[in-house]
Amino acid sequence: MRFPLEIYDHEIVPMLTRLVAIAGDGPWSKKFSTLQHQFRENPFLGEWMIERHGIELKFAQLLGREAREGRFPVEIQDHVQYELYAFAVGVVRIYDLVSRKGQTRLRGMLLDGLKPNNNLLSLQHEVLTCVHLMNRGYEVELNDIENGSGVDFIARLDGLELEVECKMFTGDLGRKLVRRKVLMLNHHLRATVERTFKSATRGIIARITLPDRLSCTPGQLRAIDAALSSAVLKGNAVTKTVECEIEVKDFYVANSPFHVEGDQHPTHKAVEDFVHAMLGKRNVNLMILYRPRKRAVVVLIESAKPDNVLKGVHRQLREATSAQFTKTRPGILSAQFQELTAEDMLELGKSDSSRTGTPTALQIMTSQFLNSPNREHIHTVAYRSHGTLVRAPGAPIKEEGHVYYFPNRNNPYANDPRARAFAA
Repeated sequence: MRFPLEIYDHEIVPMLTRLVAIAGDGPWSKKFSTLQHQFRENPFLGEWMIERHGIELKFAQLLGREAREGRFPVEIQDHVQYELYAFAVGVVRIYDLVSRKGQTRLRGMLLDGLKPNNNLLSLQHEVLTCVHLMNRGYEVELNDIENGSGVDFIARLDGLELEVECKMFTGDLGRKLVRRKVLMLNHHLRATVERTFKSATRGIIARITLPDRLSCTPGQLRAIDAALSSAVLKGNAVTKTVECEIEVKDFYVANSPFHVEGDQHPTHKAVEDFVHAMLGKRNVNLMILYRPRKRAVVVLIESAKPDNVLKGVHRQLREATSAQFTKTRPGILSAQFQELTAEDMLELGKSDSSRTGTPTALQIMTSQFLNSPNREHIHTVAYRSHGTLVRAPGAPIKEEGHVYYFPNRNNPYANDPRARAFAA
C-alpha cells in the first residue's frame, strides 16, 4: 500500500471532515466535552492533557475559532496542529485503501481512542510509522488492521519482507508516581500551598516522600494535606506520618531562580536544578508559586521506592516479541516515548558507548534484550522521538525527528541495507 505523503492546505478541511465522519460526530463531541470538563475541575492537568490529548484539544480549539471567525484556520501554527493534520491525512488515506473489514477495524481503533479514559497516541504512532516506512520506499501491508492479529505491518522492499510492530510508552511506565495522580494531589493541596505562599516572607521547599505509590484515595489525599499544613507551621523540620514524610527547608530568594526582573520567569529546568542542588535529588513533580524577588513556595512529591522504567520497557518489548512476530521474517520494534522530544532523543544518543565509553541504561537493557537466543528474529529496536517542523521554501511542511537505533548483530539480515528501515 502506498499513498501521497504531502499535506497541502486545500486538503486539510476535507480530510478533517472525513476523519470526523469515520467515527461519527458524537464520539468526537463527547471527547471534547470530557476534556473541557476535566480541565475545569483541575487546571493543573493542562500540560498533561496536551501531552496525552494534543490532537483532540487542538481540533476542538480550531473548531472554536472556525465558529468565531467564520472560516477554518488552515495555516499550521505549531507542532500539535501539524500532528492533527498528519493524523487526519494518514487515517483517511488508510481508510480509503483497506478492505471493508479493515475499515471496520480502523473505525473501532479510532472509537476506542476517543473513549473518556483513552487517547489516540497508539493509533497516531502506528499511522506515523506507516508513513515513515512509505517515505523510505517500502510497500506496506496493514496486517493488524486487515486481519486483527499479528504484527502491525509487513513492509516489503526489493524482495525482502519485514515484520514491524509498534509500541507506545508514556512517562508513567514503571513509575511509582503516575503523573495524573500527582496533578490530582497538587489540586487537592492547592489551598494549603496558596495559604502558605501568602504568609511567606522567604523561599520554602516542602519535600513530600511517600512510602510507596500514590493512590489518590480520599483518605490519602486528606492525610497528606493535613501533614503538609502541620509541616509548614513547624518550619525547618521533618514531619512523619503513616502516609508520608515531609521535609521543609527555607532558602533565600536572592540566591534562587526566582530572583528575576519584571515579567521574566524562571524555566522549569532552572527550578529543577535548584531543587537538586538543595536536596541532592532531581525531581520533575514540582508545584511552584512565586512572586519575583519576594517569596516562593516549591512543593515536590516523590516515592521512597525506586522507579522501574527500563524494567517496564523491557517487559513490554518482551511481550511484543513473544506474541506478535511469526519469526519467519526479520522483525522491527518501533517504540516511541511519548514525552521524548527530538532534542531529548539526540541527548540520549550522545551518551552511548561509541562516543563516551559509558553505555546508557537504555542501551544496556536493549542490548541484553537483543542478545537473547530467542530473539535472533528481531532485526532492530528503534526508539523514536517526536519531531520538529521543517518548512523548505516552495515545499510542503514536514516533520523531522531522531531515532535511537539498535540493530541486532545476531539477525541473519543484520547487514542487509533493505532491512535498515530506521537507520539514518
